[in-house]
Amino acid sequence: MKNSIRLLLLATPMFLISLITYSQDDMEKIWVTFTSHDDVPIAQENQLFSRNESIQTLIDDFSITSVKQALPASERDALQHVYEVTCQCDISELSNEINKGETPLDHPEPAPKYELLNEPNDYSLNFSPDYALELINATEAWSYSTGDPTIVIGISDANYYDAHEDLEGKIVYLDPTNNSTNYYHGTAVAITAAGHTNNNIGKSSIGYDCSLYLTVTDYNKVIEMSQLGVRVINISWVSACFDSPYIQAIIDEAYDNGAILVAAAGNGNTCGGSTNLVFPASCNHVISVTSIGSQDNHERVLGDPTTTHQHNSRVDICAPGYDVPLSIAPGYYNTSNGSSFAAPFVSGTIGLMLSLRPCLTFEEVETILKETADDIYPSNPSYMNQLGAGRLNAGKALDITRNYCQPQVVSGTSGTLSGNGTNNGNVIDPTNDSLNLTNNQGSDLSPNSSNIMASVAEIHSTKINLFPNPTSNQSTLKWENTEATDLLCYDSKGTLIEQKHFGANTTETSISTDESGVYLLKLVRNQEIVWHGRLVRL
Repeated sequence: MKNSIRLLLLATPMFLISLITYSQDDMEKIWVTFTSHDDVPIAQENQLFSRNESIQTLIDDFSITSVKQALPASERDALQHVYEVTCQCDISELSNEINKGETPLDHPEPAPKYELLNEPNDYSLNFSPDYALELINATEAWSYSTGDPTIVIGISDANYYDAHEDLEGKIVYLDPTNNSTNYYHGTAVAITAAGHTNNNIGKSSIGYDCSLYLTVTDYNKVIEMSQLGVRVINISWVSACFDSPYIQAIIDEAYDNGAILVAAAGNGNTCGGSTNLVFPASCNHVISVTSIGSQDNHERVLGDPTTTHQHNSRVDICAPGYDVPLSIAPGYYNTSNGSSFAAPFVSGTIGLMLSLRPCLTFEEVETILKETADDIYPSNPSYMNQLGAGRLNAGKALDITRNYCQPQVVSGTSGTLSGNGTNNGNVIDPTNDSLNLTNNQGSDLSPNSSNIMASVAEIHSTKINLFPNPTSNQSTLKWENTEATDLLCYDSKGTLIEQKHFGANTTETSISTDESGVYLLKLVRNQEIVWHGRLVRL
């Protein structure tokens, strides 16, 4: 019952109350920490009421119209206490009042304002050649890997034409809550990262055999994707121009869950100037990507510094972002500008890297990308140390990746699971203490195997969370359960090393392993496999 009770307690204060109708332009929002969930206001007779008098005074004085939990998906207590407050007021005055310390509220700051980072340009139906893919050395990268459907690239963006010829059959999850009317931006970003290729239509994409998880521009969705095992998350938007502890805590949680976040660095006029920091791209544990053109030029118009995208000390790498060949809608192909479109080249490349070596950590991925980037400073002497490691070279990155975490036999004890279950002792080879623990290459975990990792769509539909994944210590597996369940754990050879039985009231367990490697987990009910997934132990 542990999981069910916890969810019930956390769900109680998740209010969203809108009492008065104002135009969107009149409404302002802040994020703020409520010390106690009990002080969150509730709606009574079309009015907001808080049991705390000082909070009630704020509601009345600043025309607060709604309060909702900002990050309900978070597993961290501090972020569970963050609420989004909407008012018809000057939020700087509201924040100043909160900062006086006379209420049980803390750390007010402007709520994220999600802004897409693109600059629409002219349209062209012919890309001969696609300079962007040539520039990043895509063909060499594809000689090592074209991706793997079990590697899922998450796209947090506006909306998507899911029936697009380059997206059909690629999407493992499409967010049903997405009501954005902007279909162009998200479609272009998703196709750039992992659209269909070799289908005699449309355009080629860098990570084309990887799968796509498509959701809205929202930090809560970023957390959810990381919990579901989405390894790469592309963020082609900006939410703030200041270093927010809330945003950094969100990024840290996604990082701890094993996600590799890639974000657009900004479009030059973003946040008031091309050298200014843009968030979340400038957060720790995010790979920040800015733009270059077909000649490795950071100035879109050579000699005109007003035509650059962002360049600063937080930029990690560059990719094509000027006059990039794109598809924005079914049958429509165009060129456009934006660091929005530079970022998915990096995300797609990371998808290829993880397809080749799923054991890679964020730090290893970042190191490989930077060490293999091409030096573009001779072409951009005015921007020394502001363009990161240089321009993405996907071919070199994949060449280096194949030498990371090579498969080897490690002598040691098998993994163990801990939880409210009982061990049936069903170990196929109890004498085996030599496990292929560092990679699944050569094991029965290939896409054509019955042991294939469950898709993110399956995980989502069965409401099962495995996090953090990858992990350097311990992971938690949560599921909805109304009947007895067996959890089976296999090593990368396909050998069953542990099996536990859980009663109908158990809804979570912790999983710890003694050796690094890739492990296959299965949940079985009534002799049917209801879920299977891959756990990477770093």
